[in-house]
Amino acid sequence: MAMAWQVHPHLPLVLAANRDEFHDRAARPMAWWEGQDILAGQDLQAGGTWLGLSREGRIGVLTNVREPGAQQAGLPSRGALVPLWLKGGAVGDPSPLQALRTEPSEQEMSQHLQAWPTNGYNLLGLDLVKAQAHCWSNRHGHRHHLEPGVYGLSNAALDTPWPKLQRLKQRLAQACSQAAGPGDPLTALLIEALTDREPVADEHLPQTGVPLEWERWLSRIFIETPDARYGTRCSTVIVVRRPSAQHWQVHVVEQGWNPQGQPSSRVEQSWTLSLPPTAGA
Repeated sequence: MAMAWQVHPHLPLVLAANRDEFHDRAARPMAWWEGQDILAGQDLQAGGTWLGLSREGRIGVLTNVREPGAQQAGLPSRGALVPLWLKGGAVGDPSPLQALRTEPSEQEMSQHLQAWPTNGYNLLGLDLVKAQAHCWSNRHGHRHHLEPGVYGLSNAALDTPWPKLQRLKQRLAQACSQAAGPGDPLTALLIEALTDREPVADEHLPQTGVPLEWERWLSRIFIETPDARYGTRCSTVIVVRRPSAQHWQVHVVEQGWNPQGQPSSRVEQSWTLSLPPTAGA
């Protein structure tokens, strides 16, 4: 995942993210959840999600921390954390999540996350109305109030300089620059960046504790394994434009991919976010 947060005057947020997972893990494409103001895909095995938005301007992105051999069975699903940020206690997980029923503040999120046992995760939480960005992690500590800038998040700490993350951040910055011209190529440029299959030379591979062949496969922005069992399942681009101080346009595209790395489902949603007079100034 790479994002430009409050970098460009008319683009408060540009975010590009891939979801990498085993292809036999059932999931629904991005959609509005029934009875909830959440736009997200849904993991049908555990009920949560990896990326979601609320109509009120909250965005959550989850990544797992790569720590081979350290996974504990029987812990609550990390996928519950995104709905928790978006609405609070939305997916029915056990206490302490049930105690959080309204949109949580930064402090409330920190308190609940510290009391909630789960495997390693990073959770990026954005609030467009409050112009706030946070990154929580139970392995790498919390970073609140992210300053304007270009950030990258994979399966280690925020901005860990893995080659694929560095390349995606560069391509996002280039796409934002190119999109300043006529037309609207930004989403297409970012989907193209997310499908970058360029390998990383062995001498530049990160050492994350997985076998060498897996390091090679996982080092690419777009992942495909030779047996087609694991890989990039979907690519998501979120672009928030600022036509006026109090009216922001949210546009999100999710491109699905089949086990052969070919396009499958595609979802596109847009809406206008109305900010109070003191917000977004």
